[in-house]
Amino acid sequence: MATRKKSVISLISYDANLLVDSISSYYRYVDEIILGLDQDRISWSGNSFYFDEDKLWKSLKNIDVDNKITIIEDNFHRSRVPIENDTHERNFLKSNCSHDWVFSFDADEILVNAKEFFIDFCPIVQDYEDIELMFTWFLMYKKVENGYLVIADETGNHIFSKDVQGFTAHRDLSTFTYCRWTNSDKKILSPLAIKHFSFCRDDAELNTKINNFGHSIESKRDPFYETRKLVNSQNYTQLKNFKTSGMGPQWPRLQLIPFEQVDSFMKQEAKRLYV
Repeated sequence: MATRKKSVISLISYDANLLVDSISSYYRYVDEIILGLDQDRISWSGNSFYFDEDKLWKSLKNIDVDNKITIIEDNFHRSRVPIENDTHERNFLKSNCSHDWVFSFDADEILVNAKEFFIDFCPIVQDYEDIELMFTWFLMYKKVENGYLVIADETGNHIFSKDVQGFTAHRDLSTFTYCRWTNSDKKILSPLAIKHFSFCRDDAELNTKINNFGHSIESKRDPFYETRKLVNSQNYTQLKNFKTSGMGPQWPRLQLIPFEQVDSFMKQEAKRLYV
């Protein structure tokens, strides 16, 4: 069976320092990577952003041993509504892909089980052009002195597995309509697990994110951020059903995972997604 070629789109912005680790987690399994960068270095929320450009270009060159990476600069801040800019950029990048099968990954995401997903699962569904695949987010919540706090299920023993996100599109047949979700009527859950750093940042980086990402308007009204400041390795068990945004399922609990066990724990948890 011939392997269907795969394009990835991703974004260069205020969290560009995370991008190389993200790309490294899937680089060997895809055929093309299209990176979008606002030509004026202005975020979806209309604010200027900065990153060490020389460092990033050098790091990307070092990992791009097969010349898969292309950077496209354009105006990605045309609307006053951040989420509209988010969606527009993804569609613009998709239109510049060379291959029909397009995957959208963000800079703060590391694929936990990329090999199993691309090698074992993708060939099973590659002939279906009218479906959107969904992955499961393993949500990193906060870094504390002895490990990471992650969103856990009701038992507190396992990763929370109800936070899913669409992430695939057909270059010509489907359109991103809200962030990574597309207009495809058929959506199926894939076994892909993604370690999402999202809000797991120091205070300065978190402040930058919540004022610049696609949900910046909504996030400024969310008490989540004040709650997060108070959480530590002694009191985290007190948080139960604590998601405050109203978007998506409730977060039941938190689990503390020692630094040295995070990767192995998540790989093991990824095996449970289809059980």
